[in-house]
Amino acid sequence: MNTNHLFYKILKRTITAGDYIDWSYNVLEDGFSSPSLAILSSCSSTDNIFEIESYFRRAAGELEIEHPTFETAARARMAFLAMKIMETKDDDYRQIYHLTDRIFKVAAVELNYPDDLIPWIHLSELMDKVDYNYDKGVISEMKNKAEQLLKTVN
Repeated sequence: MNTNHLFYKILKRTITAGDYIDWSYNVLEDGFSSPSLAILSSCSSTDNIFEIESYFRRAAGELEIEHPTFETAARARMAFLAMKIMETKDDDYRQIYHLTDRIFKVAAVELNYPDDLIPWIHLSELMDKVDYNYDKGVISEMKNKAEQLLKTVN
């Protein structure tokens, strides 16, 4: 999990102990190190979340990580969902539709339809037209838009 996506989950209050631990592994894999990060990475998802959050805050301070804006965090969430779309097999269209709907909700509800995310409204309408049934063209368009989204965020 990347840092901005982690902050999205913190801001939305959907964060889990496992999210913090997964984040610590990713940061270590990226070559960063700090005493609190090392402790955090050795924690278990069953450990007390308040203790884990404390180690996260310390690690963020030691690594001089700044809090992103909500929009940056939300776009990281959308990129995560777009990656999941790209990883999902076409015949698992219900999962692709579900992920597309989640991206649409972030774009529409949380970011208030920025111009560059208007295509996700169109995709939501397409899902309604096919009544959430398999449509190869719709799936292809969703994967195309997911790929484009990933290019703009990463």
